[in-house]
Amino acid sequence: MSKKIDARIVRTRQIIQSATIALLTTQPGFSITTLLARADITRGTFYKYYANKEHLISEVNDVILNDLLLHTKETFIVAEMIASVSRQAAFYNAVLNHHADPSFQHALFDRLRTQMQTKVNASAQDVNRRLQYQWETINAGFWAMIARWLSDDMNMTQDDLLQEFAVLWRGNPTVIKDTGLGLFDFTPMAAK
Repeated sequence: MSKKIDARIVRTRQIIQSATIALLTTQPGFSITTLLARADITRGTFYKYYANKEHLISEVNDVILNDLLLHTKETFIVAEMIASVSRQAAFYNAVLNHHADPSFQHALFDRLRTQMQTKVNASAQDVNRRLQYQWETINAGFWAMIARWLSDDMNMTQDDLLQEFAVLWRGNPTVIKDTGLGLFDFTPMAAK
């Protein structure tokens, strides 16, 4: 027997989380009182769902991370990652360029690294280590390009950014199979 969740509870939690994301992008040190006013809820409603601000931020981070990491399960699908970041551009800009939510950035890289390690564990020890180093470099390059793109007010299309990334890493599928690039998919969204 599955336990049903009341739609009002879901809606209230979404309102609180949306307000939190908005505040993290503009006022990272926001107070609970500011959040209550922004979400138009009472203190009792807040504490009904969250133990404290840190609990709320942790849950918001998990929601955003889970959405993002859907695009990295088998391979790091670059076009879908760019699209996902674009949907929450203000939040990612605040996190990557203004250090608004350091716990998010740490959790992001830890979870991406865990996914990558799971994928390469079947490789021989020396191949595994080489793939891990290459993946770390490529992943860091991806996030550096994303941070720059966001700080430049997303001055190019998502497809152009994908192309820039593919050119940077010379994403030729016939050459990259045995390298860390093999863990990334550079296929444009339109081609999927």
